[in-house]
Amino acid sequence: MALVPAGTFAMGQADGDKDERPVHHVNLGAFCMDVAPVTNLQYAAFLNETGNRKEGGKKWLDTDCLACPLLVRIKEKSGTFAPKNGYADHPVIKVSWYGAKAYCERSGKMLPSEAQWEKAARGGLAGKKFPWGDSVDEKLANINGQNTTPVKSFPANGYGLYDMAGNVWEWAEDWYDPRYYSRSPETDPRGPAGGELKVLRGGSWFHPDSSRCAQRASDHPRSDVFCFVTGFRCVQAPQEPPGSE
Repeated sequence: MALVPAGTFAMGQADGDKDERPVHHVNLGAFCMDVAPVTNLQYAAFLNETGNRKEGGKKWLDTDCLACPLLVRIKEKSGTFAPKNGYADHPVIKVSWYGAKAYCERSGKMLPSEAQWEKAARGGLAGKKFPWGDSVDEKLANINGQNTTPVKSFPANGYGLYDMAGNVWEWAEDWYDPRYYSRSPETDPRGPAGGELKVLRGGSWFHPDSSRCAQRASDHPRSDVFCFVTGFRCVQAPQEPPGSE
């Protein structure tokens, strides 16, 4: 995991989509974030410990749809899960929000809030549109490809985080509200109290125009629409060093 330091940042983008406005300053405590999205190898290991449980009307890893034999990169044989050949270090996809949350909790972590995700994506570059600056650069992220790529295939941002733009959309903890920014708390916002859709962040290889740091998307927690391009990563409070008080 990588440390994202405490402090205030400007969340949103003034010339972005309507649901990214108004730009507002948010103060967050320090947190640690997985340096890359969870991979097929990691999620298969989780399923081998827990089984592929059903929650919210679907399995954590959706293996039941007609296209799943082509889309899912984790295979099951005799109750054992393993990545398909060549996909062990690719980000897991076809995971519901419930399945992502369950993985994080079993690891002693949690899904990032929308504010945590955006601050982490910016990598300390205040006001920039992308994790690296203000211009689209396909050499710096998987934002116009044909498939997922192995995690860490592109340079890390200023916080040492990989794939904060492109490759796969990532689940946030928060419920989605397009008007939430007009009434968002200034300190450690956690999103609306309820809703129908959960926030997605980061864009994907399939959506070349959706990789700005402030860009917001949403899907049902079952992952009904963006399932084939949605993954996740976890966050955690910084660990106190041994012997600290």
